[in-house]
This record gives sequence, structure tokens and C-alpha cells, in this order.
Amino acid sequence: MKRNQHIADLAPVLAGQKIRHVIICPGSRNAPLIQLFTSQPSFRCHSIVDERSAGYVALGMSRQLQEPVAVVTTSGTAVLNLAPAAAEAFFQHIPLVLITADRPREAVPQFDNQVIDQQEPFIRNSKGFFQFPAGAGKGEQLQEISRHVQTLVREACSSPEGPVHFNVPLEEPLYEPLPPPRKNLSPPGENLPEQGKNRPVQKGSRNRWKRISSGTRLLLLAGAGRHGGEIPALLESMAEKHGTVVVAENIANLPSSRFIAHPELLLSAAGEKELKELIPERVVAFGGQVVSKRMKLFLKAHPPGEIVLLEDDPEGGMRTLLEILEGSAKRTDDKEGGRFGGYLEAWKRLERRALVQAGDFLERAPFSNLAVIHRTLSCVPAGTILHLGNSSVIRYSQLLPLRKDLQYFSNRGTSGIDGVVSSAVGAAMVSAGQHLLLVGDLSFVYDSNALWNKDFPANLKIVVVNDGGGGIFRLLEGPDRMPFFEEYSVTRHPVSLELLSRSFGREHLRADRMDELEEKLNLLLAPGSGINVLEADTSGSENSRIFKSFLNHHHSSYGEKKLEDHQGV
Repeated sequence: MKRNQHIADLAPVLAGQKIRHVIICPGSRNAPLIQLFTSQPSFRCHSIVDERSAGYVALGMSRQLQEPVAVVTTSGTAVLNLAPAAAEAFFQHIPLVLITADRPREAVPQFDNQVIDQQEPFIRNSKGFFQFPAGAGKGEQLQEISRHVQTLVREACSSPEGPVHFNVPLEEPLYEPLPPPRKNLSPPGENLPEQGKNRPVQKGSRNRWKRISSGTRLLLLAGAGRHGGEIPALLESMAEKHGTVVVAENIANLPSSRFIAHPELLLSAAGEKELKELIPERVVAFGGQVVSKRMKLFLKAHPPGEIVLLEDDPEGGMRTLLEILEGSAKRTDDKEGGRFGGYLEAWKRLERRALVQAGDFLERAPFSNLAVIHRTLSCVPAGTILHLGNSSVIRYSQLLPLRKDLQYFSNRGTSGIDGVVSSAVGAAMVSAGQHLLLVGDLSFVYDSNALWNKDFPANLKIVVVNDGGGGIFRLLEGPDRMPFFEEYSVTRHPVSLELLSRSFGREHLRADRMDELEEKLNLLLAPGSGINVLEADTSGSENSRIFKSFLNHHHSSYGEKKLEDHQGV
């Protein structure tokens, strides 16, 4: 067999697994891989220099497309730069395919260059790893490699989805033509497990619902994600017919007038007596992370009798649950509006009151982080895909009215700031719709290499809330009393966001007053404006005081007691 035949065979195998987009990071050791993907019309290749950013760009693409996306790097520390995105993809259940070039070990160790141990570097935060042989040549071995690749990519796309890693040692010469792929490769999917066949068997799946009936005070907690299929309809039926409380924050993307979309706001407005009416008897959780700190505190302070976590097949679990509720309702002749209907209404009544009280404050709120985020989210066009930064931005957004005509996304798998801009860039690169990133200044500066992209998407607009550092820490009780607070927590930066944006060729606007913000938002969001970044400079505002005034505007004794627990990280 010809040299590098196992590399050439990757193209039809990966294309057969529905990989269309490949992020390529520059390098020499990965030259055969670059040649492979750029020479095949079935792949759309994108060049990203910064490997950390590249991983998150791929994550944003995969999340938007709901299909696997590949990332190719050279050897050495370039590989480790993929670790943050791999971890985020693992906890968000996003199918990334990481392909890293490696150098064969020299006989004399001192001759090694750009070499680290690339064996399973992401194994604790991925679904699998495969080490390519250094020089595959025999037909049987080539066939086995192809089967490993197919199996592992299929694993990445099987529920729960996640990243996988291929490490590919490559010998010199690196710059020579690859042979054509073999024609006798196994057809895509041959001898592979069907989607979902690798899931653990759900033994006694109906038994876990044995203490749940139509009259149970049941709370379904929807975490972050894009929950499709039958899930929205199943949840609607449980809420409408059985009074099930469905808590679905904005990033759960389950908009419904029957669901609770503002648990943080609701719980901050509830009195002790009202809170007792909200205590569930059973909780069923699915999806990714939940943002609301008060929701977590509430369930810890009032633990339900049982918590069921639907990890592998949430749709199937909900279908079974609805069947049990339906059967129970027939046996007990429960009627709509009975005891279970009152449980849902207790939640909805508090939410309606909290939204009215919040609206009163927001209408007259002075220029600040809270006002900027509220005004921005209020004026974006219907159908916009929102990307929310971590720390303060995502938490502020939980306190504001949900818009059912928007989609909300945030990197809440591990909740880091390291790839916030890059993942938004990746999503917009593969989508014709309007995208808006709402992000803090530290996150923007930290991931500014995301702006270094020759294919930077014109349909992505960025609003940077610049409060002069890590403003989230000013919202917490305690840190500001520590001597290290200003230097090591807030971490003010000397960066001009205008010069930073323009250095990458991105058009920039700035606003530091409410009337100016409204004017600049209109310019930013105007079709074909060519403006990429709007900086809302709130560094001169009393952001912490205004935020706490907002909470205290409608706080209860519970909210006051727990104010110090409103964590932002």
C-alpha cells in the first residue's frame, strides 16, 4: 500500500459520517491533514490561527448546525489549547471531532522537537480517543483504522453527544501528494451500532415513576439546550392537563406561557409563606446547566422526596411519565383545576407579579449594566439568535422578560469566559440569520482573537458591556471587603475596546448614555450597516447599587435573607 494511505482514507470515512465543516489551524506537522481536507470538495474548510479560539468556533458551528464539526491542529501545545472547548463540548453534549497531528518519537530524545504526550489528553472530558498507528500499510490494518474512525465519530453523535479525539502521528516528508482514497472502504455505517444503541439499558424505567401520580406536586427542571423532537409537546401536555410545573430558563429554549421562565426573579419576590406553596414533592431534571442560584438554593433548602435525572433519553422518559400521569388521572378521576392545577397556578401567580414589579423598575432604571442589557434584549429584531456571555450578562438576562421570538445560547457547560466570542462567531459563520453577542468587557478582551478571522460573519453583531473589569464580583457580598479585591478580583484592564476592534478590522461604536445607546443600537442593527461592535461604557455608573436596588424593589424576607447568596460565578 502507498505511504499515508490511512490519511487519504479519512476523507470518505468522515464525509460518510456527515462531517462537512473543518476548522484548520496552521502548522507543519499537520500538513498532510491540511492537504487532505482542502483537496476534497465535500469539506468546507475554515482557517483559524488560535487553536483555543478554533475549538470554540467549531463548538459554535456544531451547536448551530446540530452536526459534527472537525478541528485539525499541529502537534505540541497546540493540542492542549483545544482542552477548554473539549470540556465545554463534553458538558454541553456537542459532537466535536478533534484531529491532532503528532510527531513520532526520535531514537535520541534530545532530537525531539515540539513533542508532548498526546495520548488521551482530553479523556476525562471526551467520549473517546483513538491513536492512529505511525505508518499503516496493510489492507487489513487500513480497514480496521477506517472502522475505528467510523465507530468513534458515531459515538460522538450518539446521545448524549460529545467530543472525540484522533491523534495522528505523521512522519516526514510532510509535503508530498497523498494517494487517492481506496475504493473498497466499508460503506458508511457498516457494522456500526445504531444511534443510541450504546446507551446504558434503562432497567426498571417505569419503576422510577412509581411514586408519581396525576396529583403529585411535580416540577420538571429544564436545563440549557435546544430541546426538539416531541419534548416541547410532551411538556405542554403535562403542564396543561396535569398542572406540572416546568421551569425553563431562557437558554432552555422552551418558550411557553404555561412554563416558568424566570425562576430567579420569581423566587426573589416570594415570601416565606408563598415559598412553602412552591415546594415540589418530586423533581425531574433534564438538559444542561441551570443558571438560577435561587432555584438551586430553594431545592437544597426544601429537598423534594425524589429527584429523577433524565440523561440518556429524556424524550423517552417524558413519554413514559406522561403515560403514567394520564393513567393515574383516569383511575382517580382527577379534573383540571384540582389540587395539581393549584400548584402550577401558585408558580404562575408569583411570576406574573414579579414581572410587573420588575417592569416598573426597568422603565426608569438609569444607564447601567442592567439598563443596557434590558434595552438591548428589548430591541433586537424577532428571530435573532442571541449569544449571552457568562458571569454578569447571563445572570442579568435571567431577570428580564423572556422573548419567545428569540433563541438564547450561552457556554454554560463549564461556564467559562474563554471562548464566548469564538463560539458566537462559529455559529454565525454557518447561519444566514441575524446573530447578536451580548458580552462583558473581560470576556471580549480575553477571547479577542475570535475577531481574527478572514471570514468574520457580517451577520454577527456584538454589544460589549464595559463596566471596567470583572463587575460581577461587585454584586457579591463580601469580596469588596477583602484587600485583594480591586487588583485580583475586579482586574481592571487598560485595553481600548475601540483600538482593539479596529486592529482586527472591525467597525466600532461607543455609547455612555441611554439616549446615545438607543441611537447606536439602531445603527448597529440596521441591515447592511457594516458595524460589528458596540461598546456600552457603564464604567461610570453605580452598577452594583442599581442591581441591588432592582432586587430590593420587589424582594421578600426570603430574598433579603438570601441576597448574599446571589453568586455570579
